[in-house]
Amino acid sequence: MELRRDLSWLKKQIRDNERIWSGFRQIEVRMIGAASLPEIVALLVSDLPKTFEQVDCVSLAYFDPEFELARLLEHAGEKSFPNHSFISISSNLDILRGLFAPDVKPRLGPCTPAIQTLLFPGERAQFGSVALAPLLSHGRLVGSLNQASRNPGHFNQGVATDLLGHLAAVAAMCIENAVIQARLKRDGLTDALTGVANRRFFERRLEEEMQRLARDGQALACMLVDIDHFKRVNDRFGHQAGDYVLQHVAQVLGRDLRASDVLARYGGEEFILLLPNTAHKQAATIAERLREAVAEQVFAVDPKSPVHITISLGLVCLPASRKGKESISGAELIQRADAALYRAKAAGRDRLVIAP
Repeated sequence: MELRRDLSWLKKQIRDNERIWSGFRQIEVRMIGAASLPEIVALLVSDLPKTFEQVDCVSLAYFDPEFELARLLEHAGEKSFPNHSFISISSNLDILRGLFAPDVKPRLGPCTPAIQTLLFPGERAQFGSVALAPLLSHGRLVGSLNQASRNPGHFNQGVATDLLGHLAAVAAMCIENAVIQARLKRDGLTDALTGVANRRFFERRLEEEMQRLARDGQALACMLVDIDHFKRVNDRFGHQAGDYVLQHVAQVLGRDLRASDVLARYGGEEFILLLPNTAHKQAATIAERLREAVAEQVFAVDPKSPVHITISLGLVCLPASRKGKESISGAELIQRADAALYRAKAAGRDRLVIAP
């Protein structure tokens, strides 16, 4: 009898987790496709209560010492989410660290008055239970995604914490990416034609990643991409068609990038990608996938003559655990990628060559 009850409980947990996973997955997909920080916040605070009937309120707390995120939300005009849904933490994160101590993991359980005052400041009625998920950036706590229910038994410790942690990880990545994109537009660090980062921004990020490589010893991959026979497109169809090809190749290259990755227009028909914490095999797989994705596209530069475009790629990978070893400069990293790209073009184009 007891075994039967345990099996019944286990089946219910599996069904509940499948329902939660399905709901979270839909929200994650929409977040990844969101165009701005206000859209991401609106998705979280509005869609979670719509998707899960016992979630009565959602808020987002974020470490925002210079009120950068708060300004981005204000400049978006009329908000599509309730007031007090975004809590800007301007001083320090000690109070949030206390919520997740000793391990930085999702916290589910009763909603205390202190938690409600801090994370749900606009709500008068006392909530019964909460699910708090830490938001991490490069392993550091930067905020929390908070759900509240009037039902004291709705959020219990240990229920779907892995799924909640995954949702929080995607949310943190999307928020960071949205902020980076906003900074690019603000600081004039985007390429006006393609909308991706420009060379100036890439060189800034390259310097940061080389410092991280020397400090932390994480793997780093750099990929130089050249559009094959691009001059023929300009000569045959005109520069407007060439611009169209550049824009759409940039879209394909940037389609599945992580928040930490960098895609920039390096000059003319060349693009460059920087993939932090990416090992050799994974980087090669990404490069081949990009090459195939571009080759599969049909570029409608002329209704009568659809154009197929190919790219050549030069890839250089620095392995993890390089701390204490002979250093390499950012300029040398790019030189190696450029030499590999030259060999790819000399070997017939539409191929990847990996630097030794």
